[in-house]
Amino acid sequence: MHVSLSGASACPEHRSTTYAARARRALAVATATVALAAPAAQAEDGFDVDSTSRYVLDAKKEVVRATVTMTVTNERPSYTTGNYIHYFYLPSITIPVPVEAAQVTAVSNGAPLSVTREPTKDPSTEIANIAFPSNLLYGQSRTVTVSFVLEGEEPRSKNQTRVGPGYATFAVYGRGDAGQNTVQVVLPASMTFDATTDDFDDRKDGKTVTYTATTDAGDSGFWAVISARDLDIARTRTVELGDQEVEVQAFSDDKEWLRFVASRMTSGVPLLAELVGTPWPGGLTTVREDLSPNLRGYDGWFDSSEDSITIGEELDQELLYHELLHAWASQTAFEERWLYEGIAEYISARAVATQGDKPTQRKPVSTTSKHALPLNTWGEAAGRSQPTDSYGYPASYRTMKELLGGMDDGIRSIVLAAAIAGKSAYAVPGETRPLASRTGWQRFLDLVQVMGHNDKAPRIFSEWVLTPTERKQLDDRRRALADYQDVDAADGPWVPPLGVRTAMTDWAFEHAQQTLTQVADLGPAVIAVQKAAQRHDMGVPEQVVALYQDAESTVDYDELSDTLPKAATAVDAVGTADAAAVESRNPVTALGAFVLGVDDKAAEADDLLAEGDLEGATTAAREASDAAERSTLLGGGLLAVGLALLAGTALLGRALSRRRARRRQARAYVAPVAPSPVDVPGSSVVVDSD
Repeated sequence: MHVSLSGASACPEHRSTTYAARARRALAVATATVALAAPAAQAEDGFDVDSTSRYVLDAKKEVVRATVTMTVTNERPSYTTGNYIHYFYLPSITIPVPVEAAQVTAVSNGAPLSVTREPTKDPSTEIANIAFPSNLLYGQSRTVTVSFVLEGEEPRSKNQTRVGPGYATFAVYGRGDAGQNTVQVVLPASMTFDATTDDFDDRKDGKTVTYTATTDAGDSGFWAVISARDLDIARTRTVELGDQEVEVQAFSDDKEWLRFVASRMTSGVPLLAELVGTPWPGGLTTVREDLSPNLRGYDGWFDSSEDSITIGEELDQELLYHELLHAWASQTAFEERWLYEGIAEYISARAVATQGDKPTQRKPVSTTSKHALPLNTWGEAAGRSQPTDSYGYPASYRTMKELLGGMDDGIRSIVLAAAIAGKSAYAVPGETRPLASRTGWQRFLDLVQVMGHNDKAPRIFSEWVLTPTERKQLDDRRRALADYQDVDAADGPWVPPLGVRTAMTDWAFEHAQQTLTQVADLGPAVIAVQKAAQRHDMGVPEQVVALYQDAESTVDYDELSDTLPKAATAVDAVGTADAAAVESRNPVTALGAFVLGVDDKAAEADDLLAEGDLEGATTAAREASDAAERSTLLGGGLLAVGLALLAGTALLGRALSRRRARRRQARAYVAPVAPSPVDVPGSSVVVDSD
């Protein structure tokens, strides 16, 4: 469940309300048996009771000591009819006590009184009957002090009283008449205080705080359940969720709860993230075991102001998942209560089923059930469960199940992720407009029907969610959506212009119809652009698509009739240029293409088209194509010249090679040398090398 308590959210089940109902039934029994008189009925009407009830928590000894002091006065005189005297008396007085109450005693004028106990229909409550030593007659008063001790039970015991290390939960009761009833609860100053009523005022006195209620209790007396918690006394464990550490705080004597919650958080959060299509968002620092939500009619809540989850002692996996889901689905992300509670209800049940366990069986409801109301009018409960919650939660679950249950997991997670992010059903991937700070019922209906393909969604909303006034909007929406879908079908894989989509998102259907009329004839031109790209096996650049999809004014729509044909021409020209550039890379034309810069011209055309410069892209593409055509002739000529030069170079090379060879041979010849002559003065030997 969800409750508006400093931005808090609460869980689905009303078990604590059941406990309150049992205690109130016991109180009714006690009131009915408060006086046993003769011979007239309703004798309690003539008896006045002034009462002070004081409950003191002894944290060290882990007990609550209760003292109820009552002054009872018989104010009903006797009367005579014929020979009979009718008089009224009170032989005893009764008060309800918890079944765990021990050492129950009663004293009047210093003397002990007889105390007997008997069960009630509520197994956790008994009636203590205090007998007077003598009947209380007209004009007489008697002061009685009843004392008892509450020791409490283990967590998850059948009886509801709890008194343990750092925590306590117990019922308090005041028997006094209206204006004469005081109930006091004394706690250590270190402990928090919560109750089933807001009637207590507090006064600090040193190391304790006294909480006092003097509310006009009426005939039934004053009743409340108290929860006290010392947050510094806990058994803790740290759980890592993504890159965040969350501290789990259990009662010091409840290891089982600590292990259960820590393990389910570790295994459950990744599954929840998968089901809602969004990573764990953080925003949680503490998960605490505490019975205080029970006193407000809930099993737990997510308090966004403190980044904490508070849940009761039950080992309830679905309850834990429900509260964890409020990290995604909360008042921050959604406008209506039924949306974030319905998502938390439905996805928590689905998570439990995915893990192989059985989800909680919801109470069957219909639109004619008790407390039924259009879910859009189901508001916050100012911190306490209201009668409408008994309808709101199961109805929200059923509605969300009908809306999301038929989708496959992938589509459902996409729808929920978009809803959590505030996206429009008409947005394209990566588009930030039109974005909402919170998702309301209109945007959620669009997401479920348009993105989730659930055409039954309008009927479901009409039956469960909408007021009569809101239902009237569905006719205009139906007509506008049909026209929108016609335009969307006519423009192929693209989506209609932003101005149209914004009007549809805002439910400005009159404006949407006008803009749809303006763009209805653009479909063939859009298809021409797409077919031009298909012919060349290329994608249409984002900037070109944006010329159509980002249009949002009358001027933009008028320009599209001229822009789109230019876009088709540009795409065709660029595709042709790219193909020509590829062809020009063969051995014959490659040299000519290089010299003429075909690849560079084609790349320039691609860049201009990607930038949305249609005329520039067309011009550059045609230049590239022309260059590619000329590259064949130029490449052939350059190749012939190159071959001739290569041949001449080869002949010249061979001639030069022969000449160099002859020279090498000449340098290699040496004439025979005669024996050395006898040295004769003036003689010499000459050798002619020719």
